[in-house]
Amino acid sequence: MVLLLLCSCATPRSWTKGEKIAAGFFIAGHFADVYTTKRMLDRGYEELNPALSKYPSDNELMVYFPLTATIGLSLSHFFPKLRKPLLWGYGSLSFGAAIHNQTLD
Repeated sequence: MVLLLLCSCATPRSWTKGEKIAAGFFIAGHFADVYTTKRMLDRGYEELNPALSKYPSDNELMVYFPLTATIGLSLSHFFPKLRKPLLWGYGSLSFGAAIHNQTLD
């Protein structure tokens, strides 16, 4: 992980406007997911994500979500051919999870 922080942000190809929009969609979806997950847990529901415990703490959520967002953006940065599919796909999954969480109210 430290090596990623020490390497430059050089990439084979700069980001297009469409890819930046996809990144914004990804970040918005990720934020919506963490927000609704926190609300759902505060109301006593269990977390279904196998990477987290059934009742993750606030600290676990504040480590897990930024970490997975950073990994997703890093992968899309260093693998330009995967940018749009990764960002649109992961963003859609995150929004889907947020919508599911919202329906539990």
